[in-house]
Amino acid sequence: MSKPHNFENSFVAFSGGKDSVAVSKYVREELGLKLPHVAVVNLELDYEEHIRFIHNYCYKNNIDLRLQILKNRGIDYVKQNPKFIFPFDSKIKNEWFRKFQQYGIKKYAKDNGYNLIIYGRRIADGNNIKKEYYKTADGLSHYFPLRDWSNEHTKFYILNEPYTPIYNTPEGYRRGTHTINIANEYNGTDELGLNLVRSINEDKAKIVEELLKIKYKN
Repeated sequence: MSKPHNFENSFVAFSGGKDSVAVSKYVREELGLKLPHVAVVNLELDYEEHIRFIHNYCYKNNIDLRLQILKNRGIDYVKQNPKFIFPFDSKIKNEWFRKFQQYGIKKYAKDNGYNLIIYGRRIADGNNIKKEYYKTADGLSHYFPLRDWSNEHTKFYILNEPYTPIYNTPEGYRRGTHTINIANEYNGTDELGLNLVRSINEDKAKIVEELLKIKYKN
């Protein structure tokens, strides 16, 4: 089965990035569905500007937005696990994604009785997605309707959609809507990552400066 039979008890995983915007538009316009959107956030590590964008986008499109706020994945957690401070190893960044984004989305689904999650993740964006639609051992079903979309097709599809302020710089567009502790690029430097955070929010940059001191102290 390549896609769900029905979309009862389902929601859209919405990070506010370009792929999330694309899948939101796809669900609303191509599938003709009006589904809740769930955003996983931590108020300490996410940009206020980006959270505001998520709220505004959903408000303007009459979308029922739900926030999964992870209070236990904030600054203290990162300080206790300094490997998540500007890591250059893709495995560690993927581990953070599992512990933050994936954990939060699955927790929301289980806590609120949902059994189907719709994602905007794509293979062309570097994601490993085994099938367009599958079910995991925990009973949750996962649907990736944009799985095989190219970067070019995705960009054209959302040409007239608003973008998060994180994308105001080329570096921000490349890094995406990640939390401030993993804003650095794989082949970049700490300074480049810090400058990216600073270009979005000066107060968040000060937090990153303190986190980097802890990183190198350890």
